[in-house]
Amino acid sequence: MIDTPYAASERDMLLAYLRRQRELVCWKVTGLDDEAARKTSTASGLTIHWLVWHLGGAEYWWLSCRLGGQSPEDGDPGLDPDTATLAELVNDYRNECRRSDEIIAAHQLDDVAADGPPQTLRWMLQHLIEETSRHLGHLDLLCEQADGRTGEAPE
Repeated sequence: MIDTPYAASERDMLLAYLRRQRELVCWKVTGLDDEAARKTSTASGLTIHWLVWHLGGAEYWWLSCRLGGQSPEDGDPGLDPDTATLAELVNDYRNECRRSDEIIAAHQLDDVAADGPPQTLRWMLQHLIEETSRHLGHLDLLCEQADGRTGEAPE
């Protein structure tokens, strides 16, 4: 598991926190029974499968599209969270995170989105940390309902 540093540059700190949250998402769903995970949902309809799919989409939208200038249609993996296995969705999420890391490495924190509101990479990283953390909390509850597991990943 990635450790978050007590002291580091702003960029290194942001990346460490984002990478830790990403790893926790993958760790949290490892070993879940696909059928049990698919049946578990919130009153609003959130499922474990949908959350992992959504997080991959968020990575793609904010970094590949907004910062990298790709078209939203270019990144559609064709996976459907209602039919794809959790392993397929996690694999797609990991691949998207790798692509995001490549885009991040090619930009400075003050680089601005290709179009739309003038959001910087700094803003996007903070937003992705927030988004990933928020949905990790949802995954905690859904995974506990699906198989009873609780707790944090080992340090």
